[in-house]
Amino acid sequence: MSYLLLTNKELSLLDQTELMLLLAEVIVGVGLLIVTIESSTAITTEMESETIESLFLTPLTLTDFITGKVLASFTLWLLVCLIAIPYVVVASSGSQLTLPFIGYLLLMSSLGIMGMILVTTAVSLLLRSSKNTLPTSLIILLAFAIPALFGASLKNNSFMFYFNRVNPIENIFGCLDNVLVDGQLSLMQNAAFIISLVAFCLIGIGLLAAAIGQFNKQGVIKCQ
Repeated sequence: MSYLLLTNKELSLLDQTELMLLLAEVIVGVGLLIVTIESSTAITTEMESETIESLFLTPLTLTDFITGKVLASFTLWLLVCLIAIPYVVVASSGSQLTLPFIGYLLLMSSLGIMGMILVTTAVSLLLRSSKNTLPTSLIILLAFAIPALFGASLKNNSFMFYFNRVNPIENIFGCLDNVLVDGQLSLMQNAAFIISLVAFCLIGIGLLAAAIGQFNKQGVIKCQ
């Protein structure tokens, strides 16, 4: 992406705020793709390699096991942030938006990505197979990404309006647009986006709790 910004004539002429928004889309997109793949296969890999049974012979509880997998997936997002922050600093240099941009990017993206991890982990517990879980998780990611990235005309109908209220990608980019373009820097001015992302995380927690309950009923080896 940095190479394109330096060598592509059209991209090099972007306004600084547009450049920052484009960079944020790349960072969030890469982060979401990585954690979706990781969280959707972390548990199913244990099942398919038949190592999960030996894990549960230890004092490890199912909650501990799931929490470890969720945090491991989230750690990958932290590594993406570590790599991306220097690019963010360079892209926003000369403006007064560096710290707000980094703060809101980390806050909003972390909430959205944690919610996505919870949802895909719940899917993996229910489906128990990488060949089913990974495509399903990627379809869920696309369902959120397409309206946010390409659906300006889709937002006019009532269904998409309510769908985007809990769409994590839409809320992340909406908040960053609010900060960078409109200069709305306070938490209160972005409260609607934050509340929507927190609600998405709560939905993910609810789905994961239901999946854990179903998993406990079926046992480690699912009855056919």
